[in-house]
Amino acid sequence: MRIIILSAFSLFFVITLFGQTQFRSGIFLHHSTGLCIWGPNGSSTDIPQEMASYNFTNSYTDSNAVTLNEEWWAPSDNEWSTQHDFFKDPSPITGIDFYTPNNKIIVIKSCFPSSSITSIGQASDTLNPTDKTIYNYKWHWRNIVNVMKVHPSNFFVIWTNAPLEINSTNLSEAGFSDIFCKWAKDTLAQGLDSEFGAFPSNVYVFDFFHKITDAMGVELPQYASGPGDSHPNAVATELVAPQFVQEVFNASIYYETIYSQIVEPSTQNLNFKVYPNFSSDYIIIKLQSLSNKNNATLYNSQGNIILSQKIINYNTQISIANLASGVYYLKLSNEKMVEVRKVIKK
Repeated sequence: MRIIILSAFSLFFVITLFGQTQFRSGIFLHHSTGLCIWGPNGSSTDIPQEMASYNFTNSYTDSNAVTLNEEWWAPSDNEWSTQHDFFKDPSPITGIDFYTPNNKIIVIKSCFPSSSITSIGQASDTLNPTDKTIYNYKWHWRNIVNVMKVHPSNFFVIWTNAPLEINSTNLSEAGFSDIFCKWAKDTLAQGLDSEFGAFPSNVYVFDFFHKITDAMGVELPQYASGPGDSHPNAVATELVAPQFVQEVFNASIYYETIYSQIVEPSTQNLNFKVYPNFSSDYIIIKLQSLSNKNNATLYNSQGNIILSQKIINYNTQISIANLASGVYYLKLSNEKMVEVRKVIKK
């Protein structure tokens, strides 16, 4: 078989003739609370309008313009335990790597039931990941952000909790949610959490919770849809949508400089190639440098693992001769990065 290199992929997008790598487009994964803020929500503005205004104010056009798409996620509930499972899922079909190849910016959040925190909690809580304790929530976030950290070619935004209005919570739950969200923004995101340590530069914490709560952690009535309904109303959208756009894109555009000057040069020795990506019998992985933790995993279109092996040579040939024709996904990972490539079996 004659091998033709169809495309070469580096770990990160390199600086091109058009300038440094940009982090200006992506996806917002949400449920109903996020959709209210996205709008339209009966308000005078919404996130799409604010993005248009941001582009106009900064004279951003064409490829320089900022943009987000929105998507309802997850299909079931949207708790921090759900997000934890999603980020730890290694499959490029059912895990976060379904989104990383095509979205430079990925925004995630949970829904307001996350604010029903029952207690401070303890280490044994992790045996029951759905228990809503501060201990579990910190554990979820540390794990989620750790996965974000090994995707430096993406910029992540994670919202703090969506709060509950007074008829849907009590002062104990609201207080615990306030404590957790303050920890997320003022301790974890500042690199002051003794267990996690330095906070990655490709992650931004958007403190939604404290934008619409009182000092006790209860959603202010002027921002709730009504008694017993904690969904943010039009007034909340008018408050939060402009702040969301300003904070997210100011942070992601700032990361462009960090990425091009610090992140990208420090990791260029991890470049790799996969070829051919349209084959009937085998594919070859070519590495620029070796690590004893380089792993290759091939998934089918249902997210099932077909094969997995360590990559210990600069050139590794993987047979796909016995596989059925179709689309597969090759995931290459080590302690510093994760990348996914599509492979088509003839």
